[in-house]
Amino acid sequence: MTLRIYRATYVTVIVSLEGCLTAHTPLSCIINVQGIGYEVFVPLAINLPRLDETIKLWIYAIYREDNQLLYGFNTLEERNFFKLIVEKVSGIGPRTALAMLSKFKLSELNHCIATKNVTLLAGVPGIGKKTAEKIIWELSDKIKSTDVHTMGRNTFNSQQNDAILGLIALGYKRTEAEAMIIKFAEKFPEASADQLIKNAITIR
Repeated sequence: MTLRIYRATYVTVIVSLEGCLTAHTPLSCIINVQGIGYEVFVPLAINLPRLDETIKLWIYAIYREDNQLLYGFNTLEERNFFKLIVEKVSGIGPRTALAMLSKFKLSELNHCIATKNVTLLAGVPGIGKKTAEKIIWELSDKIKSTDVHTMGRNTFNSQQNDAILGLIALGYKRTEAEAMIIKFAEKFPEASADQLIKNAITIR
């Protein structure tokens, strides 16, 4: 009779970090928590405090044999969306998922997926048409309808929201895109998204 003894391995799952922001780059930051510095990869659009101030981020951790990678977000909803992309869509890694949250706000991504807007998703670096279609196919039934309407609620109609997203995909900042659409939408509130984009660029 052979007795086999297995050594149990316990992994501490990091869900959030709160500490002092000691350094940052456009896509990463270092958080000092009780003397330990954690490198966290973040989207471009993240809100960070000043250096040496307190910061709290929601964390998605990927554990490997030789290291662990931490990805941080301002809200739990953003963290859960990132988790959904990485775990549920085959072929989509954390770098591409981070690029999605760098290009668009979460509400905008929800809107793109729920309305099956392949063109806008394909504008994210690392995502082509086929990959965008895969994301929409895998996640369209997982996006809550209440999330779809949070973008521009009580401000822009669906055509105007699509036009704003179109301008963002062309490289405009969101505040700039909204201002461009407002100029034309006031005169033609029923214009299509394509008309809004074309005229917004023309009259700018």
